[in-house]
Amino acid sequence: MALNVPVVRTNTIKRAGSSSSLGHSAIEHENDLAPVTPRSRRNSDSSVNTGAAAPIAPGLIKPSTQYRTDTTTLYAGKDHKAVTLETEVLMAKSPYFKKLLSETPEPQAEQTTFEDADETALAMFAAWVHGKQLHGPSDFHSTGHYLGLYILALRFESEELANQVIDQIRAHYAAGDLTAPPYRLQSMYTFAPSPNPLRKFLVATAAWRTLYGAEADGGLSDAMKEVLGADKTLAVDFMQELVVLGKDAGKGPRKGSRCAWHLHEGTKKCVEDGAEPWEE
Repeated sequence: MALNVPVVRTNTIKRAGSSSSLGHSAIEHENDLAPVTPRSRRNSDSSVNTGAAAPIAPGLIKPSTQYRTDTTTLYAGKDHKAVTLETEVLMAKSPYFKKLLSETPEPQAEQTTFEDADETALAMFAAWVHGKQLHGPSDFHSTGHYLGLYILALRFESEELANQVIDQIRAHYAAGDLTAPPYRLQSMYTFAPSPNPLRKFLVATAAWRTLYGAEADGGLSDAMKEVLGADKTLAVDFMQELVVLGKDAGKGPRKGSRCAWHLHEGTKKCVEDGAEPWEE
């Protein structure tokens, strides 16, 4: 199954204002709508050092010895950029790879090559597997990589990572008083077609903007109308969030319980330890 992860080309970052007023909520980025297709994303070099990496694979056909005793090499992007991981640790962190490498000790190239994956997101996944700390997004571009990382976490069945990433994205949105612009929604519904907590979160922030933020007076932007008109599932989800938020502005998605946005099919339900500073 092909995995699509977007990295959208945009212009400059729009700085968010203070979160002290409902009317000051900012759209994450000023580029309201960037065309998105399953093959339109840009591949970017990884900025995460994951240790020794195998050379870039020249093509999809790779030696049957790519899986060896101690390491497994994964390939990302149309250029098949390689990232090498310790097999034992990879299997411990990802049920997906535990099953794959248990049943197929020497997997086929198609099983370890993710042509539509963001290269940086895969490198970040490898860093997390090897115990390195992920600090969360800090701007528009890094947010795109973290969205890609979340989709990889879902694909590789790594609930622990998915929960960590959505916490970091929510914190970033709360700190900057941000809401998801139309093209973020379009991207998520294109590259993550199945319902998931992060997709719901992004739609909820856009609905909040419509009711209480920048669009409260002027109505939906043309870009938002275009995106909603092109995707019936997105439109229905958006309307549902409008109903929920319309009853109580205090239920904004950027604040409140972290665990409410987590996946716990294979992990223990988290223990709430009070509100984070950004939730006050």
